[in-house]
Amino acid sequence: MSDNVVIEINGKAENRNEFVFGEKVKFIFNDINGLTSSNGKTYPGLSMYIVKNEKDTILSNPNLLKSLNDGTDLSPLQLQAGFRTLFPNQNNEKYKAHVEIWDKKGDGKLNYELPFTIKENNLLNISSNGIEYSNIYLWNSTLNQPIIDNNINSEHSFIMIFNGVEGFKLKNNNVFPILSIELIDNIGNKIFSNPNLLSEYENGISPIDFKGRLTTPEFAFRKGKINNPLKLNVNFKDKNSSKEISILTDLIIN
Repeated sequence: MSDNVVIEINGKAENRNEFVFGEKVKFIFNDINGLTSSNGKTYPGLSMYIVKNEKDTILSNPNLLKSLNDGTDLSPLQLQAGFRTLFPNQNNEKYKAHVEIWDKKGDGKLNYELPFTIKENNLLNISSNGIEYSNIYLWNSTLNQPIIDNNINSEHSFIMIFNGVEGFKLKNNNVFPILSIELIDNIGNKIFSNPNLLSEYENGISPIDFKGRLTTPEFAFRKGKINNPLKLNVNFKDKNSSKEISILTDLIIN
């Protein structure tokens, strides 16, 4: 059906199968042919599955072309399937993407597979003392995507996401997280500071909820007379113990 497949990563065509956590990956199938034509239209089907470690299906899209139930008259025909690499990467997990294109009016099929791995997003320098986590990353809530480099748009808003956090001391069946944040410019001026972005949990939070996907409130880095680069210092600690996670990175506000 098509021997012209392009892998697009973050909007740019690249030929690699090691992805950074949070990247946007798209498979583009160009010049698809061989589909049965009826009244000037073809009727393609498209599915995509992602399997972890050859046994666990972690993404399932059996019908990506629901909107084309009445067929398409596009020629040449291009089909796309994509995903974002928000998958575990702490234990050298191995993944494989399975894409199938089929002819709803005939027997033609195309199967495409890509094995891939995911490496940690190195934007954040994370050190942990007694607290476990699966992923921590900075999320651009304006663009609805993770941040994978240190260039920050001053007009956007952000949250920090913590997945699979555990190890905090229980008190009255709750845990008590504190998350402080500071942003300091290149000559020592404090641009942004908050002693506890998680003040809503000052009376505690259930460890069951806390172990899931914990997110901070939105915050922004407003543009002004800023001496780039800026140092972002985040401290995530347990109110009732000495356990903590320290997060450091340099950012450039544009």
